[in-house]
Amino acid sequence: MAVKKKVLSKKNTLKKAGPKKKSVTKRAPRILRQNSTGLDEFKKVFLGLAILLALCLTVAMIADIFLKPGLIKRQSVLKKTEPETIQPIQEGIVAEVKKKAHVKGLKEKNNVPDLADKAVESPKKTPPPAEKTIEYEVFDDVDHSPTKKPVPPVKDHVPKIAIIIDDIGYDRKIARALSDLNPDITFSVLPFSPFGKSISEKLHQKGFQLMLHLPMEPVEYPDVNPGPGAILSTMPPDVLLENLKKAIQDVPYVEGVNNHMGSKLTMQSDQMNQIFTILKKDNLFFIDSRTAPKSACKASARLLQIRFAQRDVFLDNVQDEKYITGQFKQLIRHARKHGFAIGIGHPYKATLDALSKEIPKLEGTVRIVRARELTTVLEM
Repeated sequence: MAVKKKVLSKKNTLKKAGPKKKSVTKRAPRILRQNSTGLDEFKKVFLGLAILLALCLTVAMIADIFLKPGLIKRQSVLKKTEPETIQPIQEGIVAEVKKKAHVKGLKEKNNVPDLADKAVESPKKTPPPAEKTIEYEVFDDVDHSPTKKPVPPVKDHVPKIAIIIDDIGYDRKIARALSDLNPDITFSVLPFSPFGKSISEKLHQKGFQLMLHLPMEPVEYPDVNPGPGAILSTMPPDVLLENLKKAIQDVPYVEGVNNHMGSKLTMQSDQMNQIFTILKKDNLFFIDSRTAPKSACKASARLLQIRFAQRDVFLDNVQDEKYITGQFKQLIRHARKHGFAIGIGHPYKATLDALSKEIPKLEGTVRIVRARELTTVLEM
């Protein structure tokens, strides 16, 4: 019996062991399949991440290629609008002035150093924006000969000169210094200039006569830009008149107008008629800066019957004190011959230095008057 019990216990043990072995053999493939599935999922996730990273890098490269030039362009535009580059007209016009043969001849004759070379030889610290001025337009074909002058009412026989300082609005310090020279100097202010309004307010408080220095299209436009608020020959009448009204409103206390540049526009009689219609309505006089050899301003002024005069001498088309002194003496000779004369200068240091020495010498011989006094309505 004991032997049978042992045999039975062994059988039972084998029976119990048998199923366990079968279960082991059945579980092994399942575990392998689970491990294989997990590895495949990991591979898929890794591959997906790699593809996503590659797409991100591709998008970044495309964005860099197409957006960077635009960014550079926008940065360059922003730089142009910064206060330190407040001369939108200067570079093109300096090049224009330098290429003119008569200006070059005047420099050589008067031993005037080239301004660009001088800047290279002795570089100076760039002045703050408030101290910068802009250039103006001078052409070889501008007629510098005396013109038949309309004669204003004669109060006495003392020769009279009007001194108009153009391009006011970019340099407060030199405008103040020029205003200390004589109370009858006339100042012509550029519209939409950085300090035009504040300078106009202060000059008006001191009793000075103010003019609007109206930007007009030159022959070289768009290579030469007359600046904000310019009147262009391609403008339809309603746009032209609207721009003119805005320019007049921008400069307070103006009593008259003269052209800034305008070598093309002042030869257009239709546009000048439109401009003079507004000036007549506002009782503003006009002085032709004579930047065009065939200006239509005089004929339009006669037609519209507005007060009118013309520039006789540019004082500082070369920025040299000796040259400006010579031009000022020419203005005096012209006034003595014709009874009066109009000279136009600009807010340059050389102009300030020359006028500060020459104006005191006029006492009792030539009288400085305001620009309006030398204008008249032309006979039909």
